[in-house]
Amino acid sequence: MGESIEEADENYNERSIQHQIEVTRLEGEITDAEVAIANTQNILDNVLYPTLEQLKNTVESYNNEINENNAYVERITYEREEAHTSYEARVAEHNDALSAIDECLEILGSLGGSSLSLIQVKRVQNSIHAVTKKLKRGIEETLVKALVSLASSEFADTGAILRVVHALEDVKQGVLDALDLEHTNEKTAVAQFEQEVEERTADNKRITRELNITLGEVDATERRISEKEIFLGIRQGDLANFTSELNSENEAFEEATHFYEDVRAELVREQAVAQDVSGILRNAGFSASINKNIAF
Repeated sequence: MGESIEEADENYNERSIQHQIEVTRLEGEITDAEVAIANTQNILDNVLYPTLEQLKNTVESYNNEINENNAYVERITYEREEAHTSYEARVAEHNDALSAIDECLEILGSLGGSSLSLIQVKRVQNSIHAVTKKLKRGIEETLVKALVSLASSEFADTGAILRVVHALEDVKQGVLDALDLEHTNEKTAVAQFEQEVEERTADNKRITRELNITLGEVDATERRISEKEIFLGIRQGDLANFTSELNSENEAFEEATHFYEDVRAELVREQAVAQDVSGILRNAGFSASINKNIAF
């Protein structure tokens, strides 16, 4: 009976050692999983997620800059086209005025003699009126008024014609100067427009390069996040499994302990009974009584 108790104790001690080894292993696995989960979650929350958000904000900012540059170029292109159309209209007006002045000068140059006929005077006046109509939007108002005054005058001799010729030549020079200024201003405006377009185009190329680099960083960061999230899920699964195994091991050991305690208690009880019986059998009076009864 004593050997049975020793065997039970030995078996339980062996199970206890196995239990402790398994608990130590599982607790180590749980700790490793918890550390890995905490570190991975920290990297995701404090590094990768903020970095991805910042990169996406940068991408949005770059796209906004490109759109703003494109919108600006579109606007100044429209304005340049409008300005060029207006420029061409003004140049056409100046050329019309020059044609009218040249026609008027030609008429005046064809006149001869010391006095003019009424028909010649009317012809000159009509020609000057035609010039003034074409100068109203292209030449200074004072010159236009001077021509109108000459057109209403009576030309008595060639001296008056010469005064008109000189006045028209002054007006013509004014038209030529205005035309040169139009060309100069247009050339300057075109150069400024082309420079602005070139600058915005170069800026968009620079931004596009930066945008492509940032998009590559976005892709790389998203891949890292995906990898970390997969790893996090695996380690969370490991933690759940190891925790479940530890709980099962503790429950199994608790059950084994109860079984051992019950078996040992029963063995101890049986040993005590056996010892009581053995003591009774060794008692002299009891043996004599048994022998007497047997002999009978």
